Amino acid sequence: MDLRLSVRTKRIALLLTGLVASTSLLSAQEKLTLDECREMAKTHSRVLQQKDAEREAAHARKQEVFTKFFPQVTARGAYLHMQKEFHLIDWDKPLGSFNFLIPDRLRHLGTVDLRNVWVANVTAIQPIYLGGKITMGYQMASLAERLQGNLRETAATEIETKVDETYWQIISLDSKSRLLDQLVTLLTQTVRDVDASIAAGVATKADGLSVRTKLSEAEVKRSQVQNGLELSKMLLADLCGLESSAEIHLADEGQIELALPAPTERLQAEDLPAAVERRSEVRSLRMVDTIYSKRVRMETAELLPKVYGFASYSATNPNSFNGPKKEFGGQYYLGAMLQVPISDLFSGSFRRRQAKAEHRVKQLELAEARSKITLQMKQAIRTADDARRAYQTALKAVEMARENLRYAEVGYKEGVIPLLNYTMAQTAWMSAQDSLIDAQIRVLLSESKLKNILAL
Repeated sequence: MDLRLSVRTKRIALLLTGLVASTSLLSAQEKLTLDECREMAKTHSRVLQQKDAEREAAHARKQEVFTKFFPQVTARGAYLHMQKEFHLIDWDKPLGSFNFLIPDRLRHLGTVDLRNVWVANVTAIQPIYLGGKITMGYQMASLAERLQGNLRETAATEIETKVDETYWQIISLDSKSRLLDQLVTLLTQTVRDVDASIAAGVATKADGLSVRTKLSEAEVKRSQVQNGLELSKMLLADLCGLESSAEIHLADEGQIELALPAPTERLQAEDLPAAVERRSEVRSLRMVDTIYSKRVRMETAELLPKVYGFASYSATNPNSFNGPKKEFGGQYYLGAMLQVPISDLFSGSFRRRQAKAEHRVKQLELAEARSKITLQMKQAIRTADDARRAYQTALKAVEMARENLRYAEVGYKEGVIPLLNYTMAQTAWMSAQDSLIDAQIRVLLSESKLKNILAL
């Protein structure tokens, strides 16, 4: 029986091991798209986690300011122990030597026992008029919470841009690596052909050395590209919150010629101001400008009279509301208080002047940001257009280089074109393909950046 259980346990263990291995294989073979890399990077970004914490803090601050609209209630309690009783009448003097005739009950009438005193108090203070200070504070706290949301959006856009650059850099290096593999294969075959020609006496050793030099240069460049590819994948893994040793496969890998996105809709000159206002940076600066304007009003409120209403209830033991008794007795109080700043008018006026100057600074920063972002948008549109024109030029160059290589290969095999021209055609084809890859990546990056810059 134990033997059967042991065999069954081993089978189950082997089955589970196989499932785990197959799951790991599937996960290793899974290819990540650009959108998936973006989401992973934003999920694991400590910067965004910090922004989330700051937004939570701003929300808590807003709730704390909201409580200022309501009465501020406090409760106090105190206990006091005294060494002696209070004697309101000195019974040793009125009758002189006949004081013994005064009964003890009469003597106690002038004695107050305050050796153990208990005091309790509950007070509620309600702001009635503070010149709008609480309202301004609540509006500033609400704007600060929204500001943190905009700052998080800006940080997320920066992370997406960084991921895009790293992703397409990997695709570029991978495409160049595959292209160099083709070139190395082509040069290796050329070396064999030249060696055969040397053996047949129709080529010189100089020809063989020339081709081998080209092959060596291609292998060195391939090694450099592969090293850069590994480093770029390590960077992308770090951005996505993966282990640096994790094997990453991207959906666009393995394609020397990539599918390009449709051109982003170009804005007219009159649409640029609206696009500028959509940018999270401008929205953040607008909120900062509003916050500082409300700060000016807040400093103005500090110079105005303030009115408070209050209610209080106090209880003491012993109490004297109906003769001193060792029991709790209490009463309530209702009142209003007017607070008028006098000496604070001078310092408050300077604070108000300071707030106005700082508000002016923020207005200038907003105007400067609008100007720079408008210029950035125009440059991004121009860069995207130039990238597409360069891509079309690179396509034509590749077609010409491919045709030139085909004629050179046929001519070399037929003996009508020298080896030098053939290797030059190979180099020209390689250079054209390399330029095409760069042009493709430039188009992809420029379109991605343009969408972020236009806040689309």
